Amino acid sequence: MQIIDITHPHSNTLAPWPGDTPFKFEFVARLRDGATCNVGKFTSGIHSGTHMDAPLHYNDAGLSIDQLDLGILLGPARVFLAPNTVTFTREIFAGLDGRATPRVLVRTNHCDDKTVFPPRIPTLAPDVPAWLGAQGIRLIGLDLPSVDQVDDATMQIHHQLDAANILILENLDLRAAQPGVYELIALPLKIAGAEGSPIRAVLRTT
Repeated sequence: MQIIDITHPHSNTLAPWPGDTPFKFEFVARLRDGATCNVGKFTSGIHSGTHMDAPLHYNDAGLSIDQLDLGILLGPARVFLAPNTVTFTREIFAGLDGRATPRVLVRTNHCDDKTVFPPRIPTLAPDVPAWLGAQGIRLIGLDLPSVDQVDDATMQIHHQLDAANILILENLDLRAAQPGVYELIALPLKIAGAEGSPIRAVLRTT
């Protein structure tokens, strides 16, 4: 069994979504300064780095992160490769079997440098969210900061995925994940009432 960490480090060099709270970690007490232990703190926007969107992020009637069924976040997943792709069409998901792998991850390698926020990103074609839902997909994850274009204030793909009952993982690190089937483990923090959470996501070979 092999474990592949698909989580980008949260660090002070992490580029936040434009206008959002940047991640910052610092020590507030240090052993070397005479404290009894090392104690740190961090501040961050919820949607910086590798994270999960709860439906509440784009739907006032949606579930918050602490209300999600964790069973959706554990289990078989399939990685699809889509380099040099502007729009993810159905053809990207050739061979999809939503019954066997109801979680799909899309590796683009489009913006692996997380110190720089990309001005443009690939996105799903408008007909894909409903089609994925009809195939039995319950979760989609990408190595991109959003499922929508950076300047799309309508968040149309978020809403289409919500209508298809598909949860969203963003900013995954899929560089070490070859196309194929894995076990996904992607657990959020249990933040009461929050619209999302940082996650530690891993793949295990089956």
